[in-house]
Amino acid sequence: MKRKSASSKSVIVPICIALPILTFLLALATGKLVLSKLLPEAATKYLPAIITGIVSLLLSMFAAIKMKQKKFLWGIGTAVIYLFMLLISNLLFFGEGYDGILPVAGAVLGCGLIGSLLGAGKRRKYA
Repeated sequence: MKRKSASSKSVIVPICIALPILTFLLALATGKLVLSKLLPEAATKYLPAIITGIVSLLLSMFAAIKMKQKKFLWGIGTAVIYLFMLLISNLLFFGEGYDGILPVAGAVLGCGLIGSLLGAGKRRKYA
């Protein structure tokens, strides 16, 4: 059985910490934009999918860049873990299922796929 390397352990902890913090900060920022009337109230229907998509894109790309092997798998895994964390936290904190799960799940998995592809791409070294 292989043991986890130190590099994977050093990436997992920041990702697990950054997932809820980034989600909360983006939700706070969009709430401020709605309250200051820069975003119309009708746009609040789309904001959860946009926020979760941005977080999934950024952290999937971060995971894919930082890992030495299986970059694409780590990026997609980050997006799937984030989706499960959203579902479980909604059940634990609010006691009800997620209403608009399909748009949010599509945004999380789609942006996670894009972030994984961007992070797993080969880097060329220029002189």
